Amino acid sequence: MSHPPSTDPRAFVLGSWVGPWRILELHDFGSFGAIYRVERAGHPEAGPFALKIALHPEDPRFQREAELLQRGVHPSIPRFEDTGRWTGPDGRVFPYVVMEWVQGRLLYEWARVHKPTSRELLHVLARLASALALVHADGGVHRDVKGDNILVTAGGRAVLLDWGGGTYAGAKALTDTLLPPGTSHYRAPEAVRWAWAHRMTRGESYQAGPADDVYALGVTAYRLCTGTYPPAHEEGSEPQRRLLAPRELATVSVGLERLLLGCLSKDARARPPAAALAISLSAAAAEEDATQPIIPTTAAMDTEQTSHPGPRRGFVVPLWLSMGAAAVMGGLLVLVSLEFLYPGPASPAVPERFANLAEHVNEPPAPEAPDGGVGEEALTSVVQPPRPGSPSSGLRLPMPKTPLPGQKKPPCDPEFERTALGACWIVLKKPPPCRNGGYELAGECVRASMNAPSQPTSEDPR
Repeated sequence: MSHPPSTDPRAFVLGSWVGPWRILELHDFGSFGAIYRVERAGHPEAGPFALKIALHPEDPRFQREAELLQRGVHPSIPRFEDTGRWTGPDGRVFPYVVMEWVQGRLLYEWARVHKPTSRELLHVLARLASALALVHADGGVHRDVKGDNILVTAGGRAVLLDWGGGTYAGAKALTDTLLPPGTSHYRAPEAVRWAWAHRMTRGESYQAGPADDVYALGVTAYRLCTGTYPPAHEEGSEPQRRLLAPRELATVSVGLERLLLGCLSKDARARPPAAALAISLSAAAAEEDATQPIIPTTAAMDTEQTSHPGPRRGFVVPLWLSMGAAAVMGGLLVLVSLEFLYPGPASPAVPERFANLAEHVNEPPAPEAPDGGVGEEALTSVVQPPRPGSPSSGLRLPMPKTPLPGQKKPPCDPEFERTALGACWIVLKKPPPCRNGGYELAGECVRASMNAPSQPTSEDPR
């Protein structure tokens, strides 16, 4: 059966072809690309593969991903299969890359469900560090290592995804921004300091290196152990909040804590190279105290001393639970939800919901946004609708185009709120550059003013 050709890579239908690859289903899509489950022409028995195609013509991230996948032959890197260019009926050319189909759980979800011991987590981290070591030795850097870019299969294989925002020796720059593609919570302190120092001059862009990947792996491990991120790095001369040792918040082995904190060193030179880290992580897994499950301690209930935890999947985290209450004018209690700022996925959707996506082509996303394709849900085994992208700069978030779910509508209080996009925004005391979670509006840092949520009936299961 033939199908009319699509002009939008998000609207391919079952049975259509992209080069030698037959479309089986649309799996997911995001700001830069769409993921399809495909099979090779004439060889359906070879099993499904993942075809990742650009949503914007001639997107260089896809050549970048294909190059890094071919250089990184490792069990914790998706196996490269093919790359090519699809030409639409209107003459526009969209690059694509094909890789193995990896079935598993995203790392943070895996930890929530599996409740690993320190030993199991050390083995996962060792595999990831080994993959990074291979890429670093060849002059490459991933630049967006985080739990939402890592899958863990049923057999315990950890796979690092989304290499399209990475780089390698001799590669042309993907963006002309101060900071390269990445995610704010995982930025190394030297990257944040660079952005602050060059915020007015717009000088040379920061060049991420292997130490940035190691730091991001440390952030990932810290959140896995404690359920929260390390304290955000303050710009300028503001005092830094104390980094709580993981064992103050959870039952973590001595070796895991030691190596994790080494990765989080403020001095890039003090962080272990990925190759040495992989060996040390494997050795720490053999220690006797690594057999205990990682369980939150009483102190973990109060995470205000550290940074705020990232978004959880499947439930809403009100501000009074994750951030505390903020007193404002007239004694008004303003409650803000992190889950509203970074919404989790809605109910799983069937492929038919994507049938008319060609009618809703958005403007190209900001060039500094992370990943080379579909964002945090790439290549997972469960179809989920995309989430708004994570902030790509540690300094501020781009203003959304529409009000956030649950956001307060006018009239707004002129004493401490601003009106924009038909909604109310709380003005923060600190001027730009805005900290993580803050938007810049007309020269001021703001957060969405939310309607107070109702009393929850259950608590965070983690």
